[in-house]
Amino acid sequence: MFIAPDPALAEGAHLLYADENSADELEAILTQRLDVDLEMAQMNAEADAWHAVRDRGFCNHGSAIGYRHPPVHEVQRLLKPGQLICTAGCDTVFADEDDWYAQLDDPMLNPVPLPRCSTASEKTGSGA
Repeated sequence: MFIAPDPALAEGAHLLYADENSADELEAILTQRLDVDLEMAQMNAEADAWHAVRDRGFCNHGSAIGYRHPPVHEVQRLLKPGQLICTAGCDTVFADEDDWYAQLDDPMLNPVPLPRCSTASEKTGSGA
């Protein structure tokens, strides 16, 4: 005796288009996983480079606060309109957002030693 499945149970179960098969779906899933793996590897490499700057004793300018009147934070009293100050450890004053973003993108363009750290060259005794 054959028992036909209840059509109500199968509703919404057809997730593939008529011209697709399960292999297409599996390939899409595997491709998405590979894309995520590549993206995560890239983000990890960028994070390693980011932390390497601090490990060498230099500020990476990861956070800043801008001018505001009236000031909310005491450090804002030091700023003029448009300026930002690094709050990641070095207290560098940036002329504007573009200046901060340029330093943020490449902190070793104009390296600023962290005040509480000595640089790697000072630790090894070699200097430039």
